[in-house]
Amino acid sequence: MNIDESLTKQMEGARQRLHDLYKQYGFGHACVLEQSMILDELINQYNRMYQTKKLHHHVQSAAPQSFLCKTITLPT
Repeated sequence: MNIDESLTKQMEGARQRLHDLYKQYGFGHACVLEQSMILDELINQYNRMYQTKKLHHHVQSAAPQSFLCKTITLPT
């Protein structure tokens, strides 16, 4: 299991726990709010990881694969 899959599973578990706590305690209960913050942090981690991958991919694809150099003779 790679990091993406692991983090996705953690997010799914945290979301399910949030749903269960909400059903048990209602919206404003401290346990529900705390679980919401846990899920938010996992989502933030995922987004940071995705943005880093996206940036890394963009930099790699924008980099030239080879350089074509030609000599230019300037008039003297």
